[in-house]
Amino acid sequence: MSIIKTDPRHILPCGIFYIMLVGPTILSNLYLASMSLDQILMILYPAHYRRVITPCHIMIRLFLILIIVIIIMTPHPFYYYYDTKTTIFVCEFHKFVNPWIIRIWPFVHGILFVLIPSIITCISSIILFQNRYNHRKTHQNRLSEVARRIERNSVLIVFISIIISFCILPLVTLEIFIVHDLLSNHGIISSIKVKKYKILLNWFVSLVSVNYSAKFYLHLIVSKTFRRDFIQLFNCNFRQKEKIIEENLIPLNIENRTQI
Repeated sequence: MSIIKTDPRHILPCGIFYIMLVGPTILSNLYLASMSLDQILMILYPAHYRRVITPCHIMIRLFLILIIVIIIMTPHPFYYYYDTKTTIFVCEFHKFVNPWIIRIWPFVHGILFVLIPSIITCISSIILFQNRYNHRKTHQNRLSEVARRIERNSVLIVFISIIISFCILPLVTLEIFIVHDLLSNHGIISSIKVKKYKILLNWFVSLVSVNYSAKFYLHLIVSKTFRRDFIQLFNCNFRQKEKIIEENLIPLNIENRTQI
């Protein structure tokens, strides 16, 4: 917050700012876990997964996850407020909020939105990696290019899922300890503890930020399909601009010819 001149919490309600900050990370974890479940079904039930995993079913599931997260996070604008004296968290709880709500939210966030999705992603990625390893042992040197690409992607997914777990879980665990400490001491914490908590929070938030920003570059380096789609996206945009320019130039050329 010290980098920018205008603090967003002066403009937006702190609860809305908190939702904008935390909501996308929650959705990212749940969507990744949903994709991982689809991969497990594709591996374990290859003959039947097409009846279960259809584009319509996937869109409905993603929409339901979004609605559930919105419903769970809707009360937060009424729970939080911004205080210029805030030392640890982004926002402060209002005094009228029941202490059990303050205690239970870090556990809901940590277990339901971080721990369980991380476990699902890790297990599914391990199953995918094991499947690719057994496939390689069976076929050995007869692997096609598609099979090699899936094998590389499986290693990447295992790597990313483990990184996500080790990056996000420490931050949520620290949040649980800080909330418990604040409520146990009636909001009074020694300056030494505050300094330790702030240092740990800064480190863990930086770790989470690096984790989310690095996934794009990891996919870009490892996955040929991702690189191809990424380049194709830019080529399509460039071609569309060229087409628009050509369409705009055609009337001008016709007009010049008629004048000549």
